[in-house]
Amino acid sequence: MTWFDIQKDDAHVKRERAKARDLRQSAWWQQQCQAGVCHYCKQTVGADALTMDHVVPVARGGGSTKGNIVPCCNDCNSKKSLKTPAEQILDQLFPKKTLRIADPHGFCSGVARAIRMAESALTACGHSCPRPAQQSEHIYCLNEIVHNQHVVAQLTAQGMKFVRRLEDIPEGARILFSAHGVSPAVRVAAARRGLRVIDATCPFVEKVHAEVRRFVATEATIICIGHRNHEEVIGVAGEAPDRTIVVENAQEVEALDIPPEHPIAVVTQTTLGATQVDAVMDALRKRFTTIASPPHSDICYATRDRQNAVRELAKRCDCVIVLGSANSSNSQRLAETAREGGGTAILISEMTDLDRHDWAPFRTLGITSGASTPEAFLDEVVEALVTRFHFSLFIEPVHTVEGT
Repeated sequence: MTWFDIQKDDAHVKRERAKARDLRQSAWWQQQCQAGVCHYCKQTVGADALTMDHVVPVARGGGSTKGNIVPCCNDCNSKKSLKTPAEQILDQLFPKKTLRIADPHGFCSGVARAIRMAESALTACGHSCPRPAQQSEHIYCLNEIVHNQHVVAQLTAQGMKFVRRLEDIPEGARILFSAHGVSPAVRVAAARRGLRVIDATCPFVEKVHAEVRRFVATEATIICIGHRNHEEVIGVAGEAPDRTIVVENAQEVEALDIPPEHPIAVVTQTTLGATQVDAVMDALRKRFTTIASPPHSDICYATRDRQNAVRELAKRCDCVIVLGSANSSNSQRLAETAREGGGTAILISEMTDLDRHDWAPFRTLGITSGASTPEAFLDEVVEALVTRFHFSLFIEPVHTVEGT
């Protein structure tokens, strides 16, 4: 058995050895042997593979164990050196875990703008003033303002009402169109009901709408690359429903019933991943001879920059945590981007999601958040990883913005 003492005083060594002999016969040590859990590696071993080790309080962060003696498996015990301070021994056995945070992350300008407009409308209608509730005018939002339950819950608490159909809104009421935008048909229907519109459509989404309107003046069939059930794509395709076809992947391109010589024009959902778009574009180029597209990619700069950051982050980490809702396209694309290099990525939507995963195997965790995820949620997750999961974390931002 190898013993460790930070003092070389003979009397001290004798006292510690005597303490260990007494403890070896105690009920406490019998319980430790029965549990068989090593203090260092936390692995369960047989009683014959478990020995005692002397650890000073400072090495345990000021914690307390029975007589400063802890159970130690033979494997961990063999890694120690009598001349090495206890703090260094623990660092060698368990290197400090690092948390690297991608920069940029979190709210993009379009999301921040939409939330500011919603909060301003609520304030103007008396929801932030100490007046009776019946004097506060209701503000309605068609669908989620952004795809994040934390934002929706916060605005709901402030008095905003989220609905799925215009018919659920009283005539003449105030309605906010979300950052994802709506189709012209929805705007016409809102006008017929006399709804007073607050348009929080993201400017980058509105740009795609304008592109579709421009392509309508040509003879081309419009191909919209995106998720057909996403509100943004529904709104964009609604600009020319008889001329627009939504495709989600290269396989759907192969199934298009369009002659190869027929001209097509291509627009893209703003929150897609570059890899996904490139694959569809390659398939389109193989199928069609005449393709028109905007001079610049429809993927917004905020999406591109966040994907570039998480791609670099994944190279430096054992696992990347992406904070965002499951129905958030940009958050899902961040997770996909992190996995493209063969790494591990986990989407976290709620604090309770942290408890569903084992973080112990990861020495380096990366963290980013989707363009609709509040910074407060990231702060909460970081605090939990440090306090609840007892990580020794070092915050090291990763800057990879290539420009807008």
